[in-house]
Amino acid sequence: MIKYNLLLYLISPYLLFSVIFDGIRKKSGFKFILQRLGLLPIKRLSNTIWLHAASIGETKLAIVLYKKLKSLDSSYNFLITTNTESSSRLVKELNDKKVEHLYLPIDWFLTMKRFCSAISPKICIIIETEIWPNLLRQCKQNNIPSIIVNARLSKKTTNKPGFIKDVYKNALQSLTMILCKSDLEKEKYLELGAIENKIEVTGNLKFSEYEDIPNTENLINRKYVLAASTHNDEEIKIIREWLKLRERKLLLVIVPRHPERLGEILSQIPLLAVKVSIRSRNEKVKDNTQVYIADTYGELNQWIQHSEFIFMGGSLIDHGGQNFLEAAPYGKTVIVGPFMYNFISETEEFLKKNALLMIKEASMLKSVFEKLIRSRNKRELFGNNAKKIIESKKSILGDYCKHIQSLVKE
Repeated sequence: MIKYNLLLYLISPYLLFSVIFDGIRKKSGFKFILQRLGLLPIKRLSNTIWLHAASIGETKLAIVLYKKLKSLDSSYNFLITTNTESSSRLVKELNDKKVEHLYLPIDWFLTMKRFCSAISPKICIIIETEIWPNLLRQCKQNNIPSIIVNARLSKKTTNKPGFIKDVYKNALQSLTMILCKSDLEKEKYLELGAIENKIEVTGNLKFSEYEDIPNTENLINRKYVLAASTHNDEEIKIIREWLKLRERKLLLVIVPRHPERLGEILSQIPLLAVKVSIRSRNEKVKDNTQVYIADTYGELNQWIQHSEFIFMGGSLIDHGGQNFLEAAPYGKTVIVGPFMYNFISETEEFLKKNALLMIKEASMLKSVFEKLIRSRNKRELFGNNAKKIIESKKSILGDYCKHIQSLVKE
């Protein structure tokens, strides 16, 4: 811990600059800066469950847990901490007086000591993968149970140099429990130095995001194929293959993972040769529109629900994939690329049960698009198989909540 805190101290000027720079670009800039630096006064809530979620995907899981725990015991208050503005927006949209949102302070020793002492929660629940040594140490010293749920470790974490792995190993000793999403992730945690009797495999909590699927209105009046959560260098590859189809009836809708990348996306598309409309500019979808870029927040589920089928991004490049489970409850066929290492067990299960299509390279998209467009039966087969898998996992959320409640009551 001494080496870790010394390193944090040495890079503090960079961390400070990074927080201020990020804050300047955000609508909640001043508040973001002060909270990340641990400088704002903190309102203490009684009987508080603290959920920490790094970004949007983790925040969605935090909200699933919050809703279930609240239904089990209405006396709980909730603090949800995040690292990003987009995830904070999801929390605020709950509009619940029992839920507070804060940006998590940087993991400086004194900052985290003050923070944990001030909020004094019943339990600290970390969603998936964030391991902050000073946070976990302060939880242990303040007798706050700490638990990682849907625990996984990224390729980036497991490939860290020896010194960083030692820091993680020491941090893991402070945890009360680690609830992993799969046997593979359990093995990764054990290799990193977690204590075996503190680890259990509880299943993938992401399956529980989709218990209540609302019916939504279609956002456009044309049938379309969806490219969801795409990243840099994926959009142009998808568009090239789409245009080879010479498809006139169906539209290609692209929902980038980061909508602020619009300028970058447009710079890669030959706009004189492609008819493109952009949602953030309120441009209408015309009969001759070939590509529609939906560069807005909070509408992905609507785009998924009304699509013919879906390509899930983050998988044609070395990113590890995006969460294709989002499409399964709607009975939609999903195509992914070869880079799915963030969803290894889920990908293997869905492929084995004919509930997912995987391509080895972008050039295969044209052929897969053609087959799915021609065959409604094929689309329904894969989509229905995916939906059945989701429905078979309904007990997972309850299992997680039992563990959490037992720790809160101890």
